[in-house]
Amino acid sequence: MKRISLAILAATLVAAASPAFAAKTDCDAGYKDFLSQMSIYVNKMTGYELADAVRKSLDAYNSCSAGDDFSPHGVWDKIIAEMKTKSGG
Repeated sequence: MKRISLAILAATLVAAASPAFAAKTDCDAGYKDFLSQMSIYVNKMTGYELADAVRKSLDAYNSCSAGDDFSPHGVWDKIIAEMKTKSGG
């Protein structure tokens, strides 16, 4: 459980260290909101499922902060829905 929490923290710190982190407030706020929603499902997932969710969410964040013409919120919403389904909640 501690490893999973540390993985999320590490992923967040990596995102914070990137030069594009401050590029768009909307991207930042959206990612923080996504992580807070995701946190309730962390203990109900395998390490692989969690790593996959973090990778997908960071890809969406990076696309948003790079200025790509795409909204990451749909990706983040889909990840949360999948996590909810897999956790049985």
